Amino acid sequence: MARTFRFVPFLILTTLLCGCSSEKFIPEGKQMLTSVNLCSANRDFDASSFRSYVRQESNARWFNMFKVPLALYSLSGRDGSKSLNKFFRRIGEAPVIYDSTLMKSTREGLTLAMINKGYLRAATHVELKSDSKKRKVKLKFTMDPGHLYTVHSIDFDVDEPEIEKLIHENESRSLLKINMPCDASVLDAERERIVLLLHRHGYYNVLKNFITYDVDTMKGPDRIDLLLRVQEKKMAKDTAQIYTCYRIRNVVVDVNLENENSLTCDSFDYRGIRLRYHGKRQFRPNVIYSQIKFVPGDVFNEDYVQATYRNFSNLQALRYAVIRMEPADSARLDCHVTLQANKVNGLSGELEGTNTSGDMGVAASTSFTNRNLFRGSEVWTTKLKGAFEAITGLEGYNDQNYFEISAETHLSFPRIIVPFMKEEKRRRLNGNSEISLQYNSQQRPEFHRRVLTGAWSYWWLNDFNRIQQKLDVVSVNYVFMPWISNTFRHDYLDSISNRSAIIRYSYENLFIVNSAYSFTYKSAGAMANGSIYQKNAYQIRLNVESAGNMLYLLAQATKAKRNNEGDFTLFNVAFAQYAKFDFDYARSFLINSHNSFAIHGAFGVAFPYGNASIIPFEKRYFAGGPNSVRGWSIRELGPGSYIGKDGKVDFINQTGNLKLLFSAEWRSYLFWKFNGAFFVDAGNVWNTRNYDVQPGGQFRFDKFYKQIAMSYGLGLRLNLDYFILRLDWGVKAIDPAYESGRKHYPIIHPNLSDDVTFHFAVGLPF
Repeated sequence: MARTFRFVPFLILTTLLCGCSSEKFIPEGKQMLTSVNLCSANRDFDASSFRSYVRQESNARWFNMFKVPLALYSLSGRDGSKSLNKFFRRIGEAPVIYDSTLMKSTREGLTLAMINKGYLRAATHVELKSDSKKRKVKLKFTMDPGHLYTVHSIDFDVDEPEIEKLIHENESRSLLKINMPCDASVLDAERERIVLLLHRHGYYNVLKNFITYDVDTMKGPDRIDLLLRVQEKKMAKDTAQIYTCYRIRNVVVDVNLENENSLTCDSFDYRGIRLRYHGKRQFRPNVIYSQIKFVPGDVFNEDYVQATYRNFSNLQALRYAVIRMEPADSARLDCHVTLQANKVNGLSGELEGTNTSGDMGVAASTSFTNRNLFRGSEVWTTKLKGAFEAITGLEGYNDQNYFEISAETHLSFPRIIVPFMKEEKRRRLNGNSEISLQYNSQQRPEFHRRVLTGAWSYWWLNDFNRIQQKLDVVSVNYVFMPWISNTFRHDYLDSISNRSAIIRYSYENLFIVNSAYSFTYKSAGAMANGSIYQKNAYQIRLNVESAGNMLYLLAQATKAKRNNEGDFTLFNVAFAQYAKFDFDYARSFLINSHNSFAIHGAFGVAFPYGNASIIPFEKRYFAGGPNSVRGWSIRELGPGSYIGKDGKVDFINQTGNLKLLFSAEWRSYLFWKFNGAFFVDAGNVWNTRNYDVQPGGQFRFDKFYKQIAMSYGLGLRLNLDYFILRLDWGVKAIDPAYESGRKHYPIIHPNLSDDVTFHFAVGLPF
């Protein structure tokens, strides 16, 4: 009976939403558009891909199924001045009134879209189903593409020999191919490519409108002859300078220019560039010079102009940059660059509450940023953080609280700093160099832990900012354990029944000296109706890391002595040696303006060797949490079918050195700034070796698929533009910790106290 009453609120809400009629908001003589369907007369033709050409859609559906916004709007009364009615109308959506003009526009748009894709004889038919009693109408567009026309031959007609020569020299990069569909978007992209090609070689005045096509369809029912014309001399009003190859005459840079007529400035020449400081010299001349990709005398190149824009936009010490090109005479351009400085110093703070398995805590941090430390847009950031958590339920420990203090500092240079590298080569690299130092002190009831980390790294972008690469040249981590409680040592380190190399290794002093390389590729994606979801955008991440190799070779070469565990040491502290590989893939698919589907997969593996038999705790994988399998809390899942012991500290055991993860989300816009999600997660972590305190935790090909955990749930996202607040409600579906029965399949009969987990996080999970 108690379980029945749980569904009463849901039933009441459903009844209210379904029972409210929207007819009262339909004007007399009008009809509400209830659905718009697209189909094709050709089975091989995908009509759904043309959805964006529909000019009038029916009311939005949550998860593409439920018209909740319309139902909420229908809850309001006719009096729009009342506060309650205003509220329901603001969060809901008014009925969509059928518009015959938009229907005709949709039909014409679909036909034109098919023609632009190469279906030159395409047609679109409309079927309208009207219900006069219910005052509703349904639309069905049947798309008949006909034959797909392909390119049979490609010819050129260029009225300038030098331009024709340049086009033919770069013909291998042309988007036009024999037997390609006669796609208007490809033809237009080829025009843009040719214009950009000419702009790269100094032809500043060339315009896209001067490049046209002649399409001859007389070769057959599905074949065309294509003639590309570059006829600027015939079409331009002033033909004298159309094909002039321009060079840069002067480059003038104004820093902090407040008034165009300002005459008071510090003006001088630096390596051929004119610098004018309006006020104090906030930036060193060589810094400004290094960001500009062209100098006087260079042939005009549009790519260098855009690269200069990107370089200046990456300098945090600048608020904005403006670049203007102006013809100086018949064959030269003057470049004017205006730079406006940003605020140098910034101070921020954060305060957050935490709840770890019922243990309440608080964390606070403050950070200071200087964006122009050495007058070269060097960014220096220092952050201090403190945390406290009241820990309860730990038997045998005196201090029941957790304290953490950390300090970190970062110094970032807006250029690649490499010894002996020539400046001209360094100017062409779009990247940063960074030095970082961090100290972390943890005092738990079980142990005290100190971690000191220092790193030197580079990261750089490609010209379109789609590819980001990072190289950690060297990173040094020193883990120091000044104190371990007797209870913890007895239960986990000295007890024969619980003794394990993986546990002891995690609580010993340790050096980690490693290098790493990471690669990230982000595809271009169109924003969907201003929402947080992108159209068919995807991201690939790859990370490779290695540690201890140089130290191991040095120890062998010097015939260094080993400690009692058989390991080489550095300053009497063992050092780690391992290799680690991670791969991550995420993609989103736009369904319509309010719905999208996203998938994510991740794989990671780390192998210890040489001077180590265990992966350091800081480098191991864990499962569960807001960005993993969301039916479990952080570190509650795995490895494999391992079950942690109740009442014991077990976060060390629930880690592994191999990770598999897959997630899928249906994301839907709800109202205002709220978005919803339905998700399914699957995955786990394993160990590639068998450890005695982790029964069932070893990865085996004949068993691992049975140990994959699954969960599902609902999420709510608040999009605040600058960041996203996320609340996820995850429910266990398959629990590998149990071999059979209800506990193995909690999806059949979930226990709300054990099988449900709430997560609060910032940002999307992927």
